[in-house]
Amino acid sequence: RGPGSGKYHPNMAPTWKAAGSYSFGAKVKDTSKLDCSPGPMYGVDETCTTKGAIRNPQFSLSGRHADPIPFNTPGPGSYQVEKCPVPGERRTSAFVMGARTRYRKKDQTPAPSQYSLPTTLGSKLITSGTKSSRAFGFNSKPRKGGYDEDLQQTPGPSAYALHNDNSTRIKAPATSMSTRTYIPGDPTQKPGPGAHSPEKVIITKPRAAGFAIGIKHSEFTTPLIAE
Repeated sequence: RGPGSGKYHPNMAPTWKAAGSYSFGAKVKDTSKLDCSPGPMYGVDETCTTKGAIRNPQFSLSGRHADPIPFNTPGPGSYQVEKCPVPGERRTSAFVMGARTRYRKKDQTPAPSQYSLPTTLGSKLITSGTKSSRAFGFNSKPRKGGYDEDLQQTPGPSAYALHNDNSTRIKAPATSMSTRTYIPGDPTQKPGPGAHSPEKVIITKPRAAGFAIGIKHSEFTTPLIAE
């Protein structure tokens, strides 16, 4: 058994002459144009002289620096000349209302609502030099010893019940209320005058010819012929 065709490579055993092969390399710089020697090729500024640079002063624009301490200048509207007193002129006293001072914890100062004025009316006055008025009271009614005390305990009119005369005399007629009664009659429905139509009576009177309207038939419909 020999090896197959896949075991061989065309470049393994070259028997033919190969053509020339070339590759791409980096571009070589042209050394003929390079000139590193000093000469007139250097540009010298016209302001430079043998005694130094001679030029006009130059300025640049930059942002404004912030003030370290801002100064707020008041405007004309900040002043109120009308409230300033005229020097040498007399004026009334002026007072201001300040905040309430804070009490200490050990100061037990009562508030205005803790005080109350003594009363000047009634019989129990404690103010010296003030006379109390006469006082009267209402007591409950005594059960004994009064002028209207009932020693015999006689019953009053409300202690007796009403006498029933029917138990000792002839009993009076007694009436009661019952439901409504109706007159007996025929409950069938009777026709009224409007239920009759005399103009439609044709049994005893002659009448004209009558026609009826039927349904519309198409001209293209085949008539039914029954043998």
